[in-house]
Amino acid sequence: MNSRERFQACCQGKTLDRAPIDYLAHHELDRRLKTHLGVNSESELLDALGCDFFYLPARDLSQREDFLPYYKHADRLELTDAERTCPLGIRWRREVRAAKFSVDEAICGPLQDTTDPQDVLRFPWPKAADFDFDPLRAIAASQRSRVRIGGFWTGILGDAYRMHGYQNFLTNLGAEPQFAQTLVDRLTEMYLELNDALFAALAGELEVWFFGNDFGTQEALLMSRSMWRDFYFDNIRKLTALAHSYRLKVMMHSCGAVRPLIPLFVEAGVDILDPIQVSAKGMDLASLAAEFGDQIVFHGGIDTQHLLPKGSPEQVGDAVRAALQLFDGRGNYILAPSQILGTDIPLENVLAMYRAAAVVRPCSADSTGV
Repeated sequence: MNSRERFQACCQGKTLDRAPIDYLAHHELDRRLKTHLGVNSESELLDALGCDFFYLPARDLSQREDFLPYYKHADRLELTDAERTCPLGIRWRREVRAAKFSVDEAICGPLQDTTDPQDVLRFPWPKAADFDFDPLRAIAASQRSRVRIGGFWTGILGDAYRMHGYQNFLTNLGAEPQFAQTLVDRLTEMYLELNDALFAALAGELEVWFFGNDFGTQEALLMSRSMWRDFYFDNIRKLTALAHSYRLKVMMHSCGAVRPLIPLFVEAGVDILDPIQVSAKGMDLASLAAEFGDQIVFHGGIDTQHLLPKGSPEQVGDAVRAALQLFDGRGNYILAPSQILGTDIPLENVLAMYRAAAVVRPCSADSTGV
């Protein structure tokens, strides 16, 4: 099977030659791993790890700067060596630049001091005409041997609380529901427009739309299940319907203990759930596979909180093999970390993760050295 055939079979629950493999890492770990393996480019690294996926740039409008080459008004954004302002008016500490998976730290947002829905409606929201996505086609075309993942991150929770303030937003889901709903709905409308333009520009050169909002903490949901349904269900269903209209699979990221929401994710049209934070309450991969393994594809589950930073390469290998055995070659599982691979993870454990699936290619570096 090639990567795209393997992915399609995985999503259909069919027998596979092996599980699809993905790689997501902090830019500093990424640099160290390339040096260790003696490779220079992203494609060479993905080949060395046997990775089936490629993430296109322009994935986030706010948390990083990889959208800037495609944004026509970049010269209007405030930018210093230390700080920047994104098109949503959020001010950020400027650290990760255009890294694909790392994120900056938000300082303050433009709607912190209001609960008036009219302020949301008057805000100068970005429009599709502000972007030129055509250059992405050449990048996507260069990766046709892999499954191409793209689209805006679409943080209808994360951008809401960064624009309004984290505590403000969570409080006002209950205290000022009209304001909160207006903000979530307007973000959804904006991202429907932006993603529609991006998907059209990449028609035929994209397989997966990946978006994310962290609806869980380590122990519980960030809000009640009924509140989640009131504020988010219909909006996510609109977003997934758009992606499906372009024949894309939808992969949604949500950290934390989100097990009570999984049936709603499925109902809303989510095809793939990432990152399966197995250290969170109720998120052990075995019970998730038993209950939901024929309803949704799981992406992730190799623990980045305890196992990969602190375990031995042997323990990492055992965990990977155990995860693969849960699905027994029938699809519905993509091997990936439970968060992006962080800088606290030893390189030998990163390599052990991929070697356990027999996908690490020979390299000039010592097989266990850092």
